[in-house]
Amino acid sequence: MPSSNGIPDVSVVMPVFRTRGNVASSLEKIRAYIEAASHTVELILVDDGSSKNISEELFAFAAPREGVTLVQHEKNMGKGRAIADGVAAATAPIVVFIDSEISYELSAIDQMIARFHADPRLHFIVGSRRHPDSDIQRNFNVLRRCNSWIYNELARFLAGESFTDVQCGIKGFRADVARLLFSDLIISRYAFDAELFLRAKKFNLTFEEIPVVYRNTSRATLSMIPRTARMLVDLRKLYGAYKKTSQ
Repeated sequence: MPSSNGIPDVSVVMPVFRTRGNVASSLEKIRAYIEAASHTVELILVDDGSSKNISEELFAFAAPREGVTLVQHEKNMGKGRAIADGVAAATAPIVVFIDSEISYELSAIDQMIARFHADPRLHFIVGSRRHPDSDIQRNFNVLRRCNSWIYNELARFLAGESFTDVQCGIKGFRADVARLLFSDLIISRYAFDAELFLRAKKFNLTFEEIPVVYRNTSRATLSMIPRTARMLVDLRKLYGAYKKTSQ
């Protein structure tokens, strides 16, 4: 249903960085969501230096569709930078970012829109896999789950314990707040999400956590040790930039 004033109700930013495989499943999920939604959705795909075949697949999806924008990076800039560029292109009053695997049920976007309309004091809303009402199914190996827990607890120690799940891949913002939080990020890659909470604390912003339906059935393995090391380096950089300067 088109918006009466031509402005979409929500901008959904999806950063994509892949060197193999395809994104067809994710694109089909987001297409189905947009077509069934009772509100108007602007989709912003950010190709963060993906391989040629992935880039072509994203272009083929975006080009014929009204309300879909494709932002392209010639080389990989990091998830934080990709989302920041998507936020800069957004035109709706509410901006939500999702992960490219779409591990979370997109009905969470509807919850976010409803909560923003119900409470004008809210600046942003985050999904949490640790929310007592969340429905979680995962198959991560023990090492990956352990690393995720350690990172989350260190981020909570750094930014305060008011949130429970720093890495949840679906977060929503009022548009002006999104631009404020994603402007001048120090971290463009692994720990950008922790920086969002640090910046929110700096500007005294209010947020709310909502439950999510999480279905991660991926068998993909990550280079956990190098990735974890880079995340810890990022957190150390954030400590120097935000905590030490405030003391």
